[in-house]
Amino acid sequence: MKDQIQVGYTRKPFGVNGQLKLKIEPNFLEDVLNAEVLFIEIGGQKVPHFVANFQDTGDLVVHFEDVASKEQAAKLVSRPVYLRAADIIPPEEKEIPLETIEPHLKYLNYHIEDVEIGTIGQIVRIEVFPQQEMAFVAYDGREVMIPLHPSFVVKTDTEKRILTMELPEGILEI
Repeated sequence: MKDQIQVGYTRKPFGVNGQLKLKIEPNFLEDVLNAEVLFIEIGGQKVPHFVANFQDTGDLVVHFEDVASKEQAAKLVSRPVYLRAADIIPPEEKEIPLETIEPHLKYLNYHIEDVEIGTIGQIVRIEVFPQQEMAFVAYDGREVMIPLHPSFVVKTDTEKRILTMELPEGILEI
């Protein structure tokens, strides 16, 4: 089915009753928690697995209706997890703000403007490095990294989702 979106992957079994740890992309967490069925890729096919329940043990743990043992769960380890596109909640309707799940993602999809250059582009992803958070921005036909350091931020417009920054000279050439 082409109407499915990969939202994460399975990890290792949890406990002895068939539970399985999941690694879900933060922006899909609420969608997964509300889903009745997840699709696990097995042999190139996306096989539906109905959710019995979820647990939060520090990791997201799922128990599927048709998986009753640690051995059955072990067969599902390290496989892509999909949701039907129809099960994805539009961002404006989500009840759990993304920044409460992953605080560093509060500027995801914001547009960056420089006080001198003007519009740079949209933040397509954010990664946390030991020293700082880096925004990956589509700029001039390539992807550039911009440090999300508070000293560079001049103004934040949450309504228009614009981050106005005073970027160091030459940062976009790196």
